[in-house]
Amino acid sequence: MFNIRDEEFVFAVSPFERVVDNEVDPDNPHWDWIKSFVDFSVTGVKIQYQTEFTVGELKQLKEQFSALYQAVVAQLEIQPFEFRSNLNQLNMLLRKLKGDDVVVIEYVLRPESHADSVQVKGGFVIDESYFPGILSRLEEMIEWPGKPG
Repeated sequence: MFNIRDEEFVFAVSPFERVVDNEVDPDNPHWDWIKSFVDFSVTGVKIQYQTEFTVGELKQLKEQFSALYQAVVAQLEIQPFEFRSNLNQLNMLLRKLKGDDVVVIEYVLRPESHADSVQVKGGFVIDESYFPGILSRLEEMIEWPGKPG
């Protein structure tokens, strides 16, 4: 999903296992779970944890990033999008700055899935150069572990 790194900031979400849910809908992987590692650090704070996303929520997130990318490139305005993961461990507000060509991503990370989990809140800005990588990594997660052949 993300692999944003520099000397003072790391925000990476990487898949490591797919849990197939054939009971809900054996013909549609919408409800499969993609287990993922979250790696986050800024000066003075470093967290690493595991979480899961459904394929359906990853597809929705990819659609929103694609719409934001198109709005940035075409210099159009677009409504903000709030992403709340099903396990509530990675929540984001994505919004394009009016009259600008950047997107602000405000996040809330919860390393544990219970309500009393510590929360890490913050935000960062991306320009259009980040979108191809984010969209590619989201597609990789949706198709995880990849199509055979």
